[in-house]
Amino acid sequence: MLNPPAPLRRLRRGPLPLGLRRRPAGRAGRDADEVLRLARLSFVQFQAAWDRADLQCLAALATAPLLEDLRRQLAERGPGPNHTEVLHVEARLLALEELREAFVASFEFSGLIRERLDVAAAPFREVWLLADIKADGRGWQLAQVQSLS
Repeated sequence: MLNPPAPLRRLRRGPLPLGLRRRPAGRAGRDADEVLRLARLSFVQFQAAWDRADLQCLAALATAPLLEDLRRQLAERGPGPNHTEVLHVEARLLALEELREAFVASFEFSGLIRERLDVAAAPFREVWLLADIKADGRGWQLAQVQSLS
């Protein structure tokens, strides 16, 4: 599992890296299940990019400050393979806000994850903060991850 400092990502109009789409405010309730499904998919995709040490993919999914932190963690981890098996993941949207410069969404993820093949799966609980910076037009990116367990 990733060890970044804290939470998640945010939604906006236009194409987003992991298939999230910005929605008119009135559709938010109807789109909640789809947003949570895509959040779970994004969680698994981000873990896979981390395992591969795929900096190009991580750069597309993370904000610049988080990417620098991930680079440091990958250097500490070393070149060996990493395997994260997500056995079960639940997602819950905690907040979705429009700020002056960005949209921000917070998700709580929980479930079962195995980080080494020779150990049993363990429960996890994290909050991810996603941000969609209005000025850069890159769409939703992971800004922070905070472990709660």
